Amino acid sequence: MKTINLLLILLLPLCLGSCAPKVITDLVKSYPSRVTADEVRLYGMGHSVPELAEFIGNVKVVDGGASTKCNYDQVVALAKQETAKKGGNALALTDHRKPSLLGSSCHQIAGNMLWIGDTVNVTGEETYSVPVPINSENMSHAETSKSPFQHSTFYANIGYAFMTNKFYLPKGASGHPRKGMDWQVGYDWVSRSGFGAGLMYSGYKSSYSYSHVDVNVGLAYIAPQFVMKQKVGRWGIEEKFGIGYFKYRESAKGVSESLSGFGYNFLVGAEYYLSDHIGIGANLGYIGSSLPKQDNIDYKDGEHSGIFRLHLDAGIRFHF
Repeated sequence: MKTINLLLILLLPLCLGSCAPKVITDLVKSYPSRVTADEVRLYGMGHSVPELAEFIGNVKVVDGGASTKCNYDQVVALAKQETAKKGGNALALTDHRKPSLLGSSCHQIAGNMLWIGDTVNVTGEETYSVPVPINSENMSHAETSKSPFQHSTFYANIGYAFMTNKFYLPKGASGHPRKGMDWQVGYDWVSRSGFGAGLMYSGYKSSYSYSHVDVNVGLAYIAPQFVMKQKVGRWGIEEKFGIGYFKYRESAKGVSESLSGFGYNFLVGAEYYLSDHIGIGANLGYIGSSLPKQDNIDYKDGEHSGIFRLHLDAGIRFHF
């Protein structure tokens, strides 16, 4: 509980710092501010604006990550403030992304910042339709696309695992060593194509009792990973596969024995991006291994030595 409270304290400033939507501008020219934000005229999508209106640049209001003050009126007010600041007196909307379950919880807009001079007849006959924004890719926070990002990720997960293989206990032993705590730490690098590589360490811990002595069971697995990731709004999906080193270990009263061999893993996971740099996620995976046979176990025909476990973990990710 102390660890969770500490984690919340560390994350709170980051979340508070990203509560406001992000305003992005792409200027062609800039003028001194000549009107207030309330005086900026708003043209909705598809509405016509005077033909002689002067184009100043593009403005976009997007989800900055964990944004809260982002209903339609609030994001329009931010865009109008930016338009007035850059010397415009009219805003023509070119894109409006509404909140969605799998995307952002915010309204996100894009528009053209304009200056309409006093000599222009606003209600006159000469008008033109609002064009599509030149840099619409900046609205990618709300788009559905396949991995429009390139980043490095450090992650840590903890959860539960269950061995799917038989587990031979000594006569007189008791306990459930096939069920235990599972954890993972690792690093991923993903290219813009959505493919990448990484390194993962996975551990497992359980125990059983023998002759009134607690015997600790530990598993360790480390392997390079082939990584695939996709991004859908503020959600991420990942798939991983790896082959590496596997170790089984039993210890009691300072004495331990171990077996080593090769292992393999695959998993699928999902992540929710709290911001561009922090996410929370969960994964479901499987880790198998091949270990040397033990002389004190009577194997049946077709049986071989190995540990196989199904795991479910959740944790935090840091993106750079």
